[in-house]
Amino acid sequence: MQIRQNQQYFKALMEASIVSRSNLSGVIIDANEHFCTISGYTREEMIGQSHAIFRHPSNPPSLYKELWNTITLGQIWHGRITNLNKDGSDFIAETTIIPLIEENGEILEYMAIRNDITDMVKLKREMFFKEQEKIEQEKIRKAQQSFLLLFTHELRTPLNAIINFTKYITKQLDKPKKCNQEKILELLNLVTLNGSDMLETINMILETSKLNGHKLTYVHTLFNPNEIISETLIKYHSLIQEKNIKLIRHSNNEAYIYTDRYRFQQIFSNIFSNAIKYGHDEITITVSVEEEFTHIIVEDNGIGIKDKEAVFNLFAQEDDNFLQRKGSGTGIGLYFIKLLCKDLFIGYKIEDRVNTQGTKFILTFNNKYKTTERIKQ
Repeated sequence: MQIRQNQQYFKALMEASIVSRSNLSGVIIDANEHFCTISGYTREEMIGQSHAIFRHPSNPPSLYKELWNTITLGQIWHGRITNLNKDGSDFIAETTIIPLIEENGEILEYMAIRNDITDMVKLKREMFFKEQEKIEQEKIRKAQQSFLLLFTHELRTPLNAIINFTKYITKQLDKPKKCNQEKILELLNLVTLNGSDMLETINMILETSKLNGHKLTYVHTLFNPNEIISETLIKYHSLIQEKNIKLIRHSNNEAYIYTDRYRFQQIFSNIFSNAIKYGHDEITITVSVEEEFTHIIVEDNGIGIKDKEAVFNLFAQEDDNFLQRKGSGTGIGLYFIKLLCKDLFIGYKIEDRVNTQGTKFILTFNNKYKTTERIKQ
């Protein structure tokens, strides 16, 4: 009676599960019909073959090493294995491999019993990816919302300045005798500066998307960076005076860099603008030339930055925890600088000032490009 029950149990197991038997070398000596249906191989094709014919490239070698070490010690191994079917499709199975041991303790053969969980795993993956997609969409939505708030705030500030200054100028012009021409010229310069800042912000946003898509083109030329620095200082002259900023320059007239002139102007203008926003009353600009590199350094005497890597992330601005300093900003400028510098192979980093409070922004240019261009000329 017991033998008959055992035979019935074994028959039920063979019909319900995916079963194969192999010898001590791992060569298949038998497989049930269910295994043939799932794998696409006939029994005749499988017998005499190693289980390596089902080996999937996604499984690490350590998995098979652990499996083999376990069963050769006479122990049962259980785990999840992704198998490769004859047609190249995946077959994921919860697998139990049982060593069949004789009375004298020697292993006779191995029996592998598998349960197909392919559909269940794929369903879980689909659910996971859908959930991840929802999370990403929510992140994008929040980022867009944050961006809109930051962007409108950044545009509102120069727009208010332009409107108020224009109103003041209009009133002054209505009173020719009391008209303060010097004051009007100063305000007109500020109107121009604020308008330029708005335009730069809009251009940065548009060009950031191009940078991320690697769609910007560059025109490399050899030039003296002091020219761009001087032009930038003229542009911000009124603001420097208004904030009573002491400007210190250490120039090197022998300095030449080989890069895109317009993009360098954008990079430097952003850095200098940040120094005005976040510094107190002093900015130092240094152009130094070494044998291999040319460095352009902008230092302010503001409070500083805690996390000097995270500050280059998109939308990072003054309210974030890694910034100590307070000011205004879209959180686009430094991200834009990072993308441009990477595209143009310009070194960039932020450091604390030595022996004093403040932030030091360093741009580094490789002089080998400069030397190559001079040889061409």
